[in-house]
Amino acid sequence: MWYGTLRAVCGTKMDIIIVGDGKVGYALAEQLTKESHNITIIDKNETALRKADNTLDVMCVKGNGARASVLLEAGVEEADLVIAVTSRDEMNMLTCLTAKKLSGNVRTIARIRDPEYYEEYISLQEQMGIDMVINPEFTAAQEIANILQFPSAMNIELFFGGKERLIDFRVQEGDLLVGNKLSKISGKLPQNILFVAVERDGEAFIPNGDFEFQVYDRVYVMGQITGITNLFKILGRYIQKINTVMMVGGGRTSYYLSKIISKLGMVIKIIEINSEKCLELSELIEEATIIEGDGTDQEVLDSENIEEVDAFIAMTGRDEENLFTAMYGIEKGVDKVITIATRIRIPEIMNKLGLDSIIDPKMITTSYIIGYVRGMQNSRGSIVDALYKIVDGKAEVISFIATGSSRLLNIPIKNLPLKKEIIIACIQHRSTVTIPHGNEKIAVGDKVLIVTKNSHVIKDLNDILE
Repeated sequence: MWYGTLRAVCGTKMDIIIVGDGKVGYALAEQLTKESHNITIIDKNETALRKADNTLDVMCVKGNGARASVLLEAGVEEADLVIAVTSRDEMNMLTCLTAKKLSGNVRTIARIRDPEYYEEYISLQEQMGIDMVINPEFTAAQEIANILQFPSAMNIELFFGGKERLIDFRVQEGDLLVGNKLSKISGKLPQNILFVAVERDGEAFIPNGDFEFQVYDRVYVMGQITGITNLFKILGRYIQKINTVMMVGGGRTSYYLSKIISKLGMVIKIIEINSEKCLELSELIEEATIIEGDGTDQEVLDSENIEEVDAFIAMTGRDEENLFTAMYGIEKGVDKVITIATRIRIPEIMNKLGLDSIIDPKMITTSYIIGYVRGMQNSRGSIVDALYKIVDGKAEVISFIATGSSRLLNIPIKNLPLKKEIIIACIQHRSTVTIPHGNEKIAVGDKVLIVTKNSHVIKDLNDILE
């Protein structure tokens, strides 16, 4: 998940105001307090504020976050960052504009979801002084599009302009991996891939040569497309290209996704229960066939020949509907089933049901913003270029740009005193991207990809050293 280079801000602890205490606002406050920041939450909902006050180490202010008096009460004049994540785009934009007027030094982040606004976000940033715009539905659509282009994986994230990919998959009975240590089978696996993390029973592991794989392990692998493709062929689960896609739910994510994958030549069908929304979608998305009907109804899905599509995506506004509908897609033998879930997170049950490709826009948004905050914090040198949470947030993939202050420059990786449970997954040197070997060295200007458990708060490349 990428964003522009960030100006360094002195100090490590920051004063941050979060306007909006919904799912995203609460998740942000929870993570940022763990990283020792001073957090103030503004919201008009007293019940939501009471929950935050009882469960998090935060200050709470009741009121309209777009009002100058409320922002001043929350301490905007001394704040380093204001994050506006209410349910209304206009409110978020106005909050950022007001914060900038009250404090010339404060950074601002706005969640903007409406396609009409988001398509003009660059001009909005310039006119209103918004430092970062985040759109959960658009970023979720991008992630789904990545998965559709490589359907063998549960989830996929692109790095270094798509030259390297981080994918994850579930270990199955009969796999070459089962019961074997990584060192024992490494010679049978493609050489241009790297196992960077494993999830087992809700716990994250950074595997070394002695790590032994078990059935149902969720494995994260970094590599180029050829190496990952060969890995899936070795495991006997390579899926051919996706040509036809059925979506249930005609929300913003469906809109953005249709625009992306139609350019890839995929045939799209969207089932939406609301007749007015169907008319709107038919005007906005000429590339898709819009079906008015209840996408959670088995008869509707059967009548639209669900068993004949290559990919099925459940993304209504309700987690329960998405999960049950996705299960039906699996039962009908659809090669690739993807679901959106923002509230229900029971990985063990979902995995046993075959629901592996689960997209959580809330977590995507949180990862983006936490990465931005890490970049603001850094005053020592290495620039946080991107941050992505994996293993349900228990581990992180962080991209740094190495500068002259990094203590690990020009030293073979095998000689670096790395902290435990940290791995250097990939290095980009100029235009060359490699999975590093023991003799590889990091130079000034290199982009370095780190994978770590979130027990380590890594804000600078030097933080990975003992």
